[in-house]
Amino acid sequence: MTELMTPNYKYNSLLAAISLLGLATSLSAQDEIIELAPFTVEADGVQKILQITERDLSQRQASDLEDALSLDPSITVGGSTGVAQKIYVRSIGEAMLNVSVDGASQSGALFHHMGRNVLEPELLKRVEIQSGIGNATDGPGALGGAIRFVTKNPSDLLRDDQQVGGLFKYGYYDNTNGYKASGTVFGRFNDSWSALASYVQSEHDDLEDADGNASPGSNSEQDVLFGKLVGELGNGQSLTFSYENILESGEHLRRPEWSFVGPGNPLLYLESERDTAVVSYKVDSETSDWLNLESRLSFSEGEIRQGAEEPYTGNIESVQLYLANSQNAANHELTYGLDYREDKVVAGTQGADYDGKETADVTGFFIQDRIQASEDLVVTLGARYDQYDLNDHLGQSISDEAFSPNVGVTYSVSPEVTVTAGSASAFRGTEINDAFKIYSSGSINDPNMQGESARNDEISIHYDKNGFSFEFGLFQNQIEDIIVATIESEKDSLRAIPWGKYYTNLGSLETEGLYARASYGTDNYHLSLLYDNSDTTVNGHAATRYQYGSVASSIGNTWVLDAYWKAHRQLDLGWNVRLVEGLHNLEVTIPTDFTGEFIDKPGYSTHDFYLRWAPDFSENLTFNLTVKNVFDKLYRNHGSMEDYSHIAGYGAIIGANEPGRDIRLSAAYKF
Repeated sequence: MTELMTPNYKYNSLLAAISLLGLATSLSAQDEIIELAPFTVEADGVQKILQITERDLSQRQASDLEDALSLDPSITVGGSTGVAQKIYVRSIGEAMLNVSVDGASQSGALFHHMGRNVLEPELLKRVEIQSGIGNATDGPGALGGAIRFVTKNPSDLLRDDQQVGGLFKYGYYDNTNGYKASGTVFGRFNDSWSALASYVQSEHDDLEDADGNASPGSNSEQDVLFGKLVGELGNGQSLTFSYENILESGEHLRRPEWSFVGPGNPLLYLESERDTAVVSYKVDSETSDWLNLESRLSFSEGEIRQGAEEPYTGNIESVQLYLANSQNAANHELTYGLDYREDKVVAGTQGADYDGKETADVTGFFIQDRIQASEDLVVTLGARYDQYDLNDHLGQSISDEAFSPNVGVTYSVSPEVTVTAGSASAFRGTEINDAFKIYSSGSINDPNMQGESARNDEISIHYDKNGFSFEFGLFQNQIEDIIVATIESEKDSLRAIPWGKYYTNLGSLETEGLYARASYGTDNYHLSLLYDNSDTTVNGHAATRYQYGSVASSIGNTWVLDAYWKAHRQLDLGWNVRLVEGLHNLEVTIPTDFTGEFIDKPGYSTHDFYLRWAPDFSENLTFNLTVKNVFDKLYRNHGSMEDYSHIAGYGAIIGANEPGRDIRLSAAYKF
């Protein structure tokens, strides 16, 4: 039995009724920004997008994924070591999300014991998070939602009357005895063209938990290069070129998401690198309502190199094309277009011929309409068609295709109250496999494997008046035919096996829950209380990170309290509390010899404090103080590897504790 320390909410019948009515996940009747301090939620058509801004990132001195994404309780980033961090949105893992940087999707896995995404928060303008399936423009394979990292433009740093400027920052992190230094220069060549160039360097020793114990293999060195060129060509035309390179290295465990050091999990040199290049051309015609064109061509490459003798290397390259046009006609706002992505993965021993190679591509066509049916009623309709083709390293060819419709309504009961409801679907065919799993021709794809299909039903009510905002919603997301690794000889047992190499359809992943958001703010302060509950199961059993990795993990009910106070025009203060309720008696369902075994995920609460001061004596200087985990709490994140060490033969299966108190000091000089 799985015992979750929450009431058993009876809302399935309500969600079923919604789906029968054919309503969709549309989150606002108008294009507006809803203040849920200190961040915002931007509603646009069928989507509701949590938007984390550059201010939020800089105030917290964000250094990794967890720092950047932890403001909302629906999002969990587990894995205390940066390279091991995996993202979960409503308990659905990053393998089920469409994650992009400036529109370039970060697809594929280099090593299943590592996270799939690496970023440098210093370069970000904002982070957009779509919880649950959004609309047809979200791209292929967004089974559990989408995360979009948007980098800064020169105009975000330049003043209106400025031609050339610079921003230099230095920060110290006491928990890891680490630092981060960055330098950015930006300027205008003329009225049309502007550019920026940035270099970021950081270095950290092994982190320490609240008991003062070092976490082996959590050290890192990172170098980041970033450049962007923007041209405003007149008549609504713009052309953008950007390039980013992130290189990270350190002495990490062979399996970085584990904390146990031993013969099967030694410390090895690990180097990871990501390159992303994007060319974007946009036309927002000043004379025509039917021409609002966006086109984008991007290239992304990820690579890891692990070990000293006969080092393993995995590499993934993706080339992508996106082309879409939006137009207004009467009461319609119509967007339509196509996207294409080609992925290639290779793996083997560095310096030798690669043993494994796979290629895959997906072609999609989409259309999305937003209809202002009346003054109070908005209807959203959309669909996308995706064709997937895979050529795996054993010579098999697997193809699949499907339509993914969405439909929804938003009704304004009054100027203060809005009710939304709906259903949206998404499809993902078979894609390239984990680079490490194809190493030495290890993985095998079931030739009869089908694509994964998801459906999200959701209903919410929103109230907003005089600075007070409240929202309550229910959701259910079901993903059928999830693809997992098992053992070929046991393929009929329908159990995910972390070390398995036979990939086939397992069954149904279901997450259902509710969320509540309340906030109040003025010009000088904001206070918000957020709650998220997600009950996640696979074929009726609770999902765990060890068994399902980047697919899903059970996360306890999560509360986030955030307070922000602008005490003075030169001084901002903030306090953030994250409370995660415990999960107990989660049944272990991996091999048959685990029958009757259970694990716990204890609850925890953490407190973070931040202060930003812009002194009178220099308009160019800003100082930041951030204290993470103020009360030095010892805990393991619910998105991290669980503790299986009490089970005979599995003593090495345990995730690392999170960092103890971390005092961060930084200074920034901008001119």
